[in-house]
Amino acid sequence: MTAEGGAEIRSLRQGDPQSIGPYRVTGRLGAGGMGAVYAGLDAYDQRVAIKVVHAQYADDPEFRTRFMREVNVLRAIRGTCTTPVLDADVDAETPWFATEYVPGPTLDVRVNQGGPMRGDELMGLAAGLAEALVAIHDADVVHRDLKPQNIICSPAGPRVLDLGIARSMEDSGLTRTGMMIGSPAWMSPERFKGHDSTPAADVYAWAMLVTYAATGVIPFGTGAPEVVALRVLQEEADLSGVPADMRLLVKRAADKEPNYRPQARELLASVTHVWRGALGNGAGPSLDPVADATSLIGQLWTTPASGGNWQVPESQVPQPPPARVYEAPRGPAR
Repeated sequence: MTAEGGAEIRSLRQGDPQSIGPYRVTGRLGAGGMGAVYAGLDAYDQRVAIKVVHAQYADDPEFRTRFMREVNVLRAIRGTCTTPVLDADVDAETPWFATEYVPGPTLDVRVNQGGPMRGDELMGLAAGLAEALVAIHDADVVHRDLKPQNIICSPAGPRVLDLGIARSMEDSGLTRTGMMIGSPAWMSPERFKGHDSTPAADVYAWAMLVTYAATGVIPFGTGAPEVVALRVLQEEADLSGVPADMRLLVKRAADKEPNYRPQARELLASVTHVWRGALGNGAGPSLDPVADATSLIGQLWTTPASGGNWQVPESQVPQPPPARVYEAPRGPAR
């Protein structure tokens, strides 16, 4: 399930709930393999995104147990650049949980409409994603599906959506045999080898996202999953479009050997150091990297993000941009 933010609201369909728990449902935000996401308002008219599990999973006792465990873990995630769980009812006939609604375009919409990121916007994205990974990994959660559609460029800074709930579905055996949770273009090499998701896989996805934001090009292109997998396993991402002061860090995070990648906290400290260096004060006192990133984003983040209207007619919902076509590298055949 996606769309804790960034999505325009679609009209409710026949059979959709009018209320979920204490929230008044105002429309649909999205849907996925795990369930539907609704826009809602609380008693004070504060916006929320409510995720409701599909009935096929609600009827599975093992899934419910894992879903409850995951929601309890996610309640503990309190990163500046994450979306907190506000409320949940895991014992309801149809389990649900509510998160803060985050306005703004997703990263893919921002790049497709505005072109590659530069300067403080790119640094803010890199720092914000790393700060979110620190919070997620500190709670012993692996995101597993970091991709542009799960990143919101909000007016207050980048925000990461879908904080690891996919693990409830994957661990309970409810996926098809051989199916992996994740999006091929952003998955790490070890995932394609059948290894479990680890924090290092999230760090790899960070490198791919920063490269995409800096260049406007998906590092290993698009296509059939098996084709993308071969590129990820056999080729090196083109980092020439990444700013020089960030390139070495991105290269380390994109290493095909997960043990060579930095951990999230080291990654964040390195990003803030590079950012302060670009601002001319890299030799300043050492600060806690989380506090430092939060301060820098609060001061310097700028993006053409807009929350839009909370209620948008179906006819005005923007259509997704055309998929980018992968261009094979030139040179002698391998």
